[in-house]
Amino acid sequence: MIVVIGASHDDILYFEKVLYNRREEVFLNRYVAYIGTVFNQELLVMGDQYGSILSSAVVSHILNKYYVDLVICVGRCFGIDKRTKSGDIVISNNIIDVNADLSLVKNVGIGQIPGFQHEFKVQNDIINYLKKGVGKRSYITSYDAVYLSSDNLAEETLKILNQNRGVYGITDERIVFDHNSAGVALAATLKDIPYVSIKVVQNLLDKEENIDDYLKVLDKYIDLGKSVVSTIGDIGRNDILRGGIGNEYKGS
Repeated sequence: MIVVIGASHDDILYFEKVLYNRREEVFLNRYVAYIGTVFNQELLVMGDQYGSILSSAVVSHILNKYYVDLVICVGRCFGIDKRTKSGDIVISNNIIDVNADLSLVKNVGIGQIPGFQHEFKVQNDIINYLKKGVGKRSYITSYDAVYLSSDNLAEETLKILNQNRGVYGITDERIVFDHNSAGVALAATLKDIPYVSIKVVQNLLDKEENIDDYLKVLDKYIDLGKSVVSTIGDIGRNDILRGGIGNEYKGS
């Protein structure tokens, strides 16, 4: 099974519509998942996973119930560096949990969870398959990016980043922000399951949100959805997940 997680129902609407033999299942008496097949791959799709804490708890529950090969986090994100434009499709290479700061009580860096490495690294094979999928189905370029993930508001996240950019090890990479990738990555890591985030940039993080930018994101969701579905088909035909590829991240 491949799991697709979004922060809202809009994020996963495309995937819900293309499922064959779709059925519904409710998790934790509240969160609705849509389960079906795409290219003979079983797919579980769930929205309304806003925030790292919630997404980590719900995804952990899914992973305990089902045998899952890959977790994909989709939806929208916000650019932090000026190279990132509204409408860009960005694929995570690293995911950093900005919420975590136990440096005063544990011998860990800012953004690091004790017992874990500083960032969640995404497996290169998965990134490459997604980039090929975007190019093949949408004829556009996607970009690798570092995902900073936090339940904090934009202003607080920017403050933390500016104070600790060197600590996070971020140099000249594209940087985006979202609210749930770190939670998804943490849950997947605990089960040693590959994960990745692929999202559409709505705007820069320091810009005020507006409806026009959101409508642009919704248009791009079709490109994103087609690309991910195409990648799911490629993964199934090439059987890359059954070969035991995992995330480069390993907890200690």
